[in-house]
Amino acid sequence: GPCTCTSVCCQHGVYADVTERDRILEHREIIKKYMDETQTKDESRWFEQEVSEDSDFVSGRCVGTQVLNGKCVFLDKAGRCSTQVAATEHGMHKWALKPTFCILFPIEISNNVIGFDDLLDEEQPCCSIDDAFDVPMFEACRDELTHILGSDGYGQLEEFYRNRVRTPSPAHQEKTR
Repeated sequence: GPCTCTSVCCQHGVYADVTERDRILEHREIIKKYMDETQTKDESRWFEQEVSEDSDFVSGRCVGTQVLNGKCVFLDKAGRCSTQVAATEHGMHKWALKPTFCILFPIEISNNVIGFDDLLDEEQPCCSIDDAFDVPMFEACRDELTHILGSDGYGQLEEFYRNRVRTPSPAHQEKTR
């Protein structure tokens, strides 16, 4: 599951709230320290110019990150996010500079509903749901869901799951024999 991330989802860039873009740009000098030769340190090339209206973002406005060399401008050649590395190396929370939609994937927010983004389902194990996995997606993504829902919200999700957990499917039972 998500615990074995391959960073394939980062190839296409991501939409970030405009406030997240501004926070990244405020920290551009420390982020640049953690970029390699496959990335651009020219911050004018980090984000698309067009801002879109979207109620799934806190401010209601978002902007895309640019794609360079077949990947998001913040993804280094080792598959690490420069915003996350910079934050961690400077004593911040690991996600202090990372856009929310990057943090959450393969969890998504669409039309103000939290769900599973099936973009890479069955293509990448880290972004797939399968009966063969021992850990439900919401448990594998505990930190990410707690980030967006808060501890109480995640607790409600756990309770919902416990109250509605189903007997393993016949396909799952067959696979485990």
